Amino acid sequence: MKIAYLHGLESSNTGRKVEWLKENFDVYAPKINYKSDKAFAETLKGCKGADLIVGSSMGGYFAYLIGSKLGIKTVLFNPAVVDRPFDPVVDDSKLKGKNHNVYLGKQDKTVNGQDVMRYFGHDGSGSFYYTEYNDGHRVPYDVLVDAVSDIMNLRESNVQSFNAFHTNKKTQ
Repeated sequence: MKIAYLHGLESSNTGRKVEWLKENFDVYAPKINYKSDKAFAETLKGCKGADLIVGSSMGGYFAYLIGSKLGIKTVLFNPAVVDRPFDPVVDDSKLKGKNHNVYLGKQDKTVNGQDVMRYFGHDGSGSFYYTEYNDGHRVPYDVLVDAVSDIMNLRESNVQSFNAFHTNKKTQ
């Protein structure tokens, strides 16, 4: 299974969560400069072929749009669809929608969960399933692991090489 992981604005594409993903899936986890005018287009291109896109905060905003454009299900942690410190260059046209699993921290002081739900309820493309967890904006390791494991029905490791992410295409 192929997962794209999009980190938050002031986060990294490395660390314990990404290592767990790599132990269990074929992972595309780019280092994203959200202030670059090319960031969205490059990330969109890189996510093609994913079975799931996981994004946190600003990465959750990108994951929502990319998943909706490409018809790929998502796991969004405190997505910055509202309350962003700036508006990155994105393409929000031709959204097809998909299933979006949205996780919101009850003590998040950065992104207001109620505003996120209102945004998706009014302007969202696709189906939205909400889960709250008892923490703030930074997603705890166990919350990410449990969310991805549940969505992907993880039973055993199925790791492929990083280069295989874009070369092994599903046929339909």
